Amino acid sequence: MLLKGKTAVLTGCNRGIGKSLLEVFVKNGANVWACVRFINEDFKNYTAKAAEKYNVTITPVSFDLTNEIQVKEGIKTIRSAKQPVDILVNNAGVIFTALFQMTPVNKMKEVFETNYFSQMLLTQSIVKIMTRQNSGVIVNLSSSAALEGNEGRVAYAAAKAAMIASTKVMAREL
Repeated sequence: MLLKGKTAVLTGCNRGIGKSLLEVFVKNGANVWACVRFINEDFKNYTAKAAEKYNVTITPVSFDLTNEIQVKEGIKTIRSAKQPVDILVNNAGVIFTALFQMTPVNKMKEVFETNYFSQMLLTQSIVKIMTRQNSGVIVNLSSSAALEGNEGRVAYAAAKAAMIASTKVMAREL
């Protein structure tokens, strides 16, 4: 059990890559703060069964990454537990596909808010916990679109490129 006794904060846990990450983390013994936009009955049942099966704690935390107030409330929930946070995985993301000239600026802002700014806010708060405990690992998921500049993905590629650049800076600073 590679992660036994470790606590992770994972974003975007309700489907896709995030749900797979959640499963891998709990199979390997990690306790998880499972961050999702909405906690529905399916997600509650899934996390309860997984927690029991792998003898770990999975605590769902609900917040919409485009809503800074909700993000701060979610962070407050995590911090109020006064537990170490060993790992943060910024996985959540949205994609919008349209040619550059057909991409409204408000859609660009929405994509950046979810894929970049909210994750920076979350990371800054979790880093405070990690700094106090003098340890921690941050994993930021990006996309090949950030490097390849795929057609129709101006907002998505730019936000993911910002994540790559910020990760490089954080690696040097932290």
